[in-house]
Amino acid sequence: MIGWVADLFRLAWGLLYWNARKTWFRLRRGQSPCPCQSLSDSGRPFETQCEACLSWNRRARFKRVCPLLVDTTEGLRCSVATADVRPFWGITARYYGAAALTVYVLVVVSVFAFLRTVGYPVSIVHVAVPPLWHRVGEARGWYFLDRSNRAFAAGKTTEGLLYLDNAYQFDPSNYSAGLRLAKYYQAGQPGLSDDVYKELLRDHPDKTAATAQDWLRALLARGDNEKITRLARERLLAGGPHANAWMRALLFATRQTRADTPLRELLTDRRPAAAAWHRLLETELLLRAGRKTEARAALEATWAGAPPYALFYRVDRLIALREPAAALDVLVRHPNVLDGDAEATLRLEAYFQAGANNLWQAMMDALLAPRLDPPRLVIICAHLIRHPNAAVFDRICTKLEREPLALNTETAGIWFSLLCTAGAVGDRVRLHEFTQKLKTASSTPFVVLGMVEAFFRGETVERRVTTFLPILPLPLEVTYALLERYGSAPVVVTKNA
Repeated sequence: MIGWVADLFRLAWGLLYWNARKTWFRLRRGQSPCPCQSLSDSGRPFETQCEACLSWNRRARFKRVCPLLVDTTEGLRCSVATADVRPFWGITARYYGAAALTVYVLVVVSVFAFLRTVGYPVSIVHVAVPPLWHRVGEARGWYFLDRSNRAFAAGKTTEGLLYLDNAYQFDPSNYSAGLRLAKYYQAGQPGLSDDVYKELLRDHPDKTAATAQDWLRALLARGDNEKITRLARERLLAGGPHANAWMRALLFATRQTRADTPLRELLTDRRPAAAAWHRLLETELLLRAGRKTEARAALEATWAGAPPYALFYRVDRLIALREPAAALDVLVRHPNVLDGDAEATLRLEAYFQAGANNLWQAMMDALLAPRLDPPRLVIICAHLIRHPNAAVFDRICTKLEREPLALNTETAGIWFSLLCTAGAVGDRVRLHEFTQKLKTASSTPFVVLGMVEAFFRGETVERRVTTFLPILPLPLEVTYALLERYGSAPVVVTKNA
């Protein structure tokens, strides 16, 4: 056995060594001595011994290296003359190819068996074919994603988060895993959340718009206005269908930080994506400079070709200037520019600021008359958070008792909006009821809901709404309303004396 193993190693080495020496011998065309034949023999066929096989345990095995070695009555001899000694690289290629293939198959089978034993849903084809090796990473990612889902379902949040992180690390192409990971990280580890969002923007350019919107929601909930400003400016200059939302985010963030520089930079930017907003930026800077008379004249003028949000901005700023009648006049002069939800939001605000209780009540009645749906509930909740009215909120809750709204993933944002609205209007009974309802519906101990209830009851030392907003899946309009009321105070604009 030892001799066989030794000859096996001699074969592996000899295939390269002796063929290399024979090749050199052929290239030298007889100017160097034959590397393998005995120099003391005649050099004729079937008479010359082979010195290369002398060290082998069984000399006949050398035939695998050199087929020129044959059996004769006098023992092993070379079958060609010295001048005809030649290499056999084809044999070398076959042996090494077969060995490499054998090793590769063994490795593939071993890896496949290991992966299947662990539980990865991988095919042996994915392991064996190099162009499909990325599917192994995907399979490992889906395996950990499945484990993550099970852990979260069982209430094991830490374990689920660990598995989710593994799923994304093994398969960065899994957009849904990365997005979920970013959302889970945003409350406890915001830096990691931002890193994942950046990777998603880089690795999934086809989903840039959706990813950026989700990141904006996360940053708003945390009140990270510096990052909102940078992201909004970048996305605004990139153009696209969400430019209106990005301008609103930019204005909101810079009001919180009282930073005018980003607006001035955009005002000097002549690219089309920025130029479309120059009129709005000029007006905003007038307001921030206290030049309210000039700003009001600009707001009431005609803005030809302005983006839709420009109209929302004009009406909103006129209301902020305590000019609700002028605001409504501008809104009426531009029908069908804004969608119904935006127009309803502005009208409610204008009626409230004007003290037009009859018009305000009539509009609220119109919103509450049909069966309540998520869009109208968002409008009402956001308005009641800004301007609490316990009677109207009681009407909403009474109506929901008669016409129940399902609690599922699609409507969760509405129920959390109702929870925050109950706290904002001071309805402590329903605040507790909604808290218990949401806790019961959750598969995990929703500890943060107790924090939310304590916040609205005034029982917490920390009075920043951003301590719990990252956990709540709220609609964007409700998030803005909560930040406007409980977050950092925005720049206040008042009517000239």
